[in-house]
Amino acid sequence: MHIVIHDDTRNVRTADIDDAVEVVSIGSDPDCHVYLPDIRVAEEHFRLCRREDHSWCVAFCPVPEGSSASFTRIYLNALEAAEGAAIAHNDEIQLARFRLRVFTDDADANAPRSAILEDAARIRAHPLPPGSVIRPHADNDVTLPAGFPQTATAFAFSMHECIDLAGLMAATITALFKHFKPHQVWMGARRHGYGRMEFAESRLADGRAGGDPPRLNTYLFRCCERGQFVCCPDDDQPGIGSVMAIPLRGGKAILGMLYMDRSANDAPFGEEHLDLFTVLGFAVARQLELVVREQLKLQEAIVAGELSFMRELQSVMDPTDVPQWDALQLAIYCKPGLDSAGDIYDVMRMPNGLAAFLCGHVSGSPTTAALAMAEVRSAFRFAGLHADPPHVLHRALNWLLFDPKHPATLRGIGLVMNPNTGAMQFASAGKFGALAVGQRGQLRSLVTAGTPEVGAVKDHVYESAAGRLNEGDSLVLYSPGCLTVSDASGKTLDEEQFTEALADGYGQSASTALADLLSDLRGFFKDGRQPDDITIMVLRRE
Repeated sequence: MHIVIHDDTRNVRTADIDDAVEVVSIGSDPDCHVYLPDIRVAEEHFRLCRREDHSWCVAFCPVPEGSSASFTRIYLNALEAAEGAAIAHNDEIQLARFRLRVFTDDADANAPRSAILEDAARIRAHPLPPGSVIRPHADNDVTLPAGFPQTATAFAFSMHECIDLAGLMAATITALFKHFKPHQVWMGARRHGYGRMEFAESRLADGRAGGDPPRLNTYLFRCCERGQFVCCPDDDQPGIGSVMAIPLRGGKAILGMLYMDRSANDAPFGEEHLDLFTVLGFAVARQLELVVREQLKLQEAIVAGELSFMRELQSVMDPTDVPQWDALQLAIYCKPGLDSAGDIYDVMRMPNGLAAFLCGHVSGSPTTAALAMAEVRSAFRFAGLHADPPHVLHRALNWLLFDPKHPATLRGIGLVMNPNTGAMQFASAGKFGALAVGQRGQLRSLVTAGTPEVGAVKDHVYESAAGRLNEGDSLVLYSPGCLTVSDASGKTLDEEQFTEALADGYGQSASTALADLLSDLRGFFKDGRQPDDITIMVLRRE
């Protein structure tokens, strides 16, 4: 294992861990494998432990209560780490002022050096003017003007009154113009401690809306990725005399950035202004954290309600009286996703005695997808009553679903079969699972590659294909959610592993083949986590 340590106050360094080491200690004790000298890091703060399968995971160490390290959290890839979290090759761990890039694959020998060079290149790509002040933390000694407590109290109260993000951004910009008399103020915010700024507002001194300031990407890199507080007393951009920029840190996550500048004719910003800016920024960051937390709770409640509605709709539409055919066995497995929904399936005996099957997944906003699911079910039943071939169903659905303003798409397969002869017609759309399993375990896909999802391309002409399911052969239809499930360690099921398990079920009844598939992949389907809906339909011709 190789670990690249990015320290805000020192040069980048590496720690090379011998292959025989099973436990890697990380802390502020010099005897640790990874030494992080900071009072916010315990003597042994956490460990990286090797599991029986040779993967790695995080193990927390006891931290004395009352110590400055007791409040320091561990973040894995910008999200707070949980006990036992799996560590993969090239993951990033953040602790206090340190960022650790972990390289578990020793075969990738150049990765640590590449990471160092990459970090150095990014810093060189975002230079600051000569004479700039860069503070790696907000807890440096600050000097505040007389009467500051009254100013800070009034400022904090004005922030506390902001109950939404738009109000907070407007109040912050107004207050900063009052206290600093800048030429332009820019504020960016995001709901998570990673990614781009989702919200931004800028204003000029004359009240007009301002655009993005010069060097915005540089300040975003410095403040939001490296956590630096920056003051440039002598900026070299046309029309700008001086600049200040600070991160807005909510807890350990950086949720935004504040930027302000003065023109070349104004008195330049100095370190005393940066001190004041930093302290006032704390009040903004605290309220931003509260507002974002409430917005995320509201968003989660809305998503949960929408997901519940889709679940209710699915339960109503799932067939309760599945028709049977003497020459055809049918077994179905469904499991709802934890984060999203959209699977739909149906089985119908057509007036001419043929068997019609539909298996698909609808994508779109929750409301639009729910409406689309109802349309898909109705169109399938209507097409079955008229004995329409599958491509006619797809063309009709494409006309119903195509809507650029409220997009919803269906990927899946429609199929009509004669149970007595095994002759079938089928039409697929998008990337979906449809495999014929022969009597010796050979696999044949029924999906036409490159066919767009229904509702994605206006007036696309879908075509049916023909085939035959021989006696003893099986047909397996499965939704995309089957390839999103992960086991307890976080490893996602790959398509090759899934199809190999499918092939092993050849020659068995539909129910036995499905049961064996779920047993072989128990770590995923029974004991793992499924973010999206799962639907598996097994048809076997006797």
